[in-house]
Amino acid sequence: MLVKHFGIIPLLALALLAGCASTELAKQKPEILDLQRAKDFQKAGRYDLAIEKFEAIKNRYPLSPEAVEAELEIAESYYLQASYVESLAYFQSFQDLHPNHKKADFASFRVSMSYYKQIPPTIDRDLSAATKAIEAFDEFLDRYPQSQYMPQAQEKRQDSLSQLARKEYYIGDFYYRQKQYSSAVGRFKIILKKYKGLGLDEKVLFQLGMCYYYLNEKTEAKKMLTEFVKQFPSSKQVPEANVVLKKN
Repeated sequence: MLVKHFGIIPLLALALLAGCASTELAKQKPEILDLQRAKDFQKAGRYDLAIEKFEAIKNRYPLSPEAVEAELEIAESYYLQASYVESLAYFQSFQDLHPNHKKADFASFRVSMSYYKQIPPTIDRDLSAATKAIEAFDEFLDRYPQSQYMPQAQEKRQDSLSQLARKEYYIGDFYYRQKQYSSAVGRFKIILKKYKGLGLDEKVLFQLGMCYYYLNEKTEAKKMLTEFVKQFPSSKQVPEANVVLKKN
């Protein structure tokens, strides 16, 4: 009988613990419980249902901290759902309404990322989203220099710049191959002015120098090709550049 009684003790302890947990749960405010349930749906990837629950919290408890958090989570749910136009609108709204919120830097970062995520996968399409992403990243980096999201923002900003640079080179190189050298010059000069140091300088300096050579602008051709040889002495195009330089 004593053994049986010892077996009952752990069961009683578990029952007491469960009872305490239920009591603690019951003491929590309903808006906290509702917020947690909505977050659970979000974690499970059921974003539409999560958004519905977050909206309900805003309507039921409009003056509560949970309502403010629900606003942010609605934006995040759209972002996780890859609905970037919607996430952008909601994160921007959160920024405007709560500029001093403890997660204001996160909202600003997500605004930038919502633009970034809309950049097309190929450079032959409209890259206006990349320009907007860079502007948003610049604003974020300026406003929140100590944010934990700064390294990611810097990386994505650089990638956005690289895509714009590659688009400019794509067009310039097309003109170059078509022997439309004046048009190519305009594009290559933009790259050297706005996108220097992004991995295109070698090709651009050489082609720009050659454009000037074919346009019979000898002074500019010599300037560009001399700089090209100086910066990239191991380039495969150095022999060709030197031939042109000797002619000048």
